[in-house]
Amino acid sequence: MASLVHALAWFAAARVRTVPGDVHDEHDDDVHLPFSSVLAWIPSLFHPSLRSLLIAALRLGPRPKHVAFIMDGNRRSARVRNLPVRVGHEEGFDALKRVLSFLLKLEIPHVTVYAFSIENFNRDPKEVDALMGMARTRLVEICQHGALLQQYGVQIRVLGRRDLLPLDVQDSCAQAEEMTAQNTKGILNLCCPYTSQEEIATAIKRTAEACAAGKLAPSDITDEAITANLYTSASPPLDILIRTSGVSRLSDFLLWQSWWVSQASESTILHFIKPNWPDIAVADILPPLLSYQAEVWVARLWNGLAQCAGFVGGRRGSLVERA
Repeated sequence: MASLVHALAWFAAARVRTVPGDVHDEHDDDVHLPFSSVLAWIPSLFHPSLRSLLIAALRLGPRPKHVAFIMDGNRRSARVRNLPVRVGHEEGFDALKRVLSFLLKLEIPHVTVYAFSIENFNRDPKEVDALMGMARTRLVEICQHGALLQQYGVQIRVLGRRDLLPLDVQDSCAQAEEMTAQNTKGILNLCCPYTSQEEIATAIKRTAEACAAGKLAPSDITDEAITANLYTSASPPLDILIRTSGVSRLSDFLLWQSWWVSQASESTILHFIKPNWPDIAVADILPPLLSYQAEVWVARLWNGLAQCAGFVGGRRGSLVERA
């Protein structure tokens, strides 16, 4: 709430000034996340200013460093409209670009998405072929010079059993990673094909191999050691996990990252929202972000009170000793 009040004051003084990366900056080809159908009555003329105000407000408060998405509902969205499943997946990719653009403008540097499960190979071969076809072209498209990831200095990492992908798709993955390898401001982890159980098994295997090679003592095999060998080891602890389509399960995605609590981080905030992934909007992402900000502010308040209490207690103790 404090962030919103400050932002309103800022907006009143600056009028229609925008924040870096928004619609009036040098990146005119940016895609924009829609607000929601609830705000459809607001003329589109005001959307750029409202979007700027919202981003400015959120940037005044603490922001997560790592957000993940289970992009569920592409097929359901297409079937509801009697469209081919392939259309739902194509719209899902466009939704990913909109969500990424919004988060990158908020300077949230690490995003992880569940693009394809190892179990998805059991789906209709035509659907799998369509998804592989999208991967061949869209992976390179999103990494091209001037595209979204290059604009914001984000590198892409394709995580999972890439050896299960067709050879030409493996080449596209390698090309996308090479094209963005010099970007250092953030990471997009694209999990494809992936399951969390396989990731954990691989991390344990890597840890055991390091131990067998004498690089790690048996006594050093800890939660932290296994975490360092996860596919997502280059990204910070997971702050928020969002799943679309109204399904309340993790579906073998980031199980270790979601539940393991390190000394430096609280457990992940989980949010399950109703819209299908292609229909995701600003209004769907706001509650998780605001919830995160509220938890951080409360934690800071309690830490401040605890420090004050410790200071007062120490002062009293000193006075008693002197007396």
